[in-house]
Amino acid sequence: MKALKYSLMAALAVFLTTSAQAYYQIKFYTLNNDTTPTNPIFDTDSTTKLLGSAGYVGQLYVQVGAGSFTAIGSAVSFLNGGAAGFITGGATPDIIVQDTSVQTTTSGAYQVRVWNTANGSTYEAAAATVGAKVGASSTVSVNLLGYDHLTASAPPGYPTANGFASFSLSTVAVPEPATIALGLFGAAGLLIRRRK
Repeated sequence: MKALKYSLMAALAVFLTTSAQAYYQIKFYTLNNDTTPTNPIFDTDSTTKLLGSAGYVGQLYVQVGAGSFTAIGSAVSFLNGGAAGFITGGATPDIIVQDTSVQTTTSGAYQVRVWNTANGSTYEAAAATVGAKVGASSTVSVNLLGYDHLTASAPPGYPTANGFASFSLSTVAVPEPATIALGLFGAAGLLIRRRK
């Protein structure tokens, strides 16, 4: 009976530990140095820094463990004037994400993806639009520092998404003729099959 009691207590402790670490926090602030920042994001000419007034936005994507990258928070406009090419995330750049798989030492990575809202409300929509300008930073590995959002403040040293290098946008190209031909053959095959 005593062994069963200890087993139940141990199981409860494990459950509380794993269920408590259900959040992580990351700061979406792309300037990596307020005095001499070295990671602006450029237009396709690799010279012009992106402007929010021109419709450019960026969104943070996070990978938890070995999972896939997922968009978190919302798209944020680039700054204008002397701060062009950067995103601060606004007055409260911290993004808090609930994720039951995150523990105090869960590894992860982040990536910033950029597009123009004239080409779609999401990065994925813009990236599927021929002629759209899109881009993505390199991926940066981080420790997500999971914590219990309800009973604890953010852990000290939680990551800031500003460790990527400068990059330039590229233009979504028209599919190659071979790809178009393959698509047409597929469509023709479906029509023939439908007629039978």
